[in-house]
Amino acid sequence: MIFHNALDLMDVVRTLVAEGWTITADELGALSPYLRAHIRRFGAYATDEIAEEPAAFNPDLKEIDFTDVDLAA
Repeated sequence: MIFHNALDLMDVVRTLVAEGWTITADELGALSPYLRAHIRRFGAYATDEIAEEPAAFNPDLKEIDFTDVDLAA
């Protein structure tokens, strides 16, 4: 669930950057893929799409400047 949320967040971030928005590393750092509202943590989910192969994920965010952020090693 968390990985799926992280993918969705990055899709939204890339869409905003493509539309001309400026996204900073600090703003990205304030986001969390661990959402607790409106999620059935132990509930029933549709699994009819589970056999579909997802699109390849590109982990690079070249549009975001991470040079001023102290990243954990």
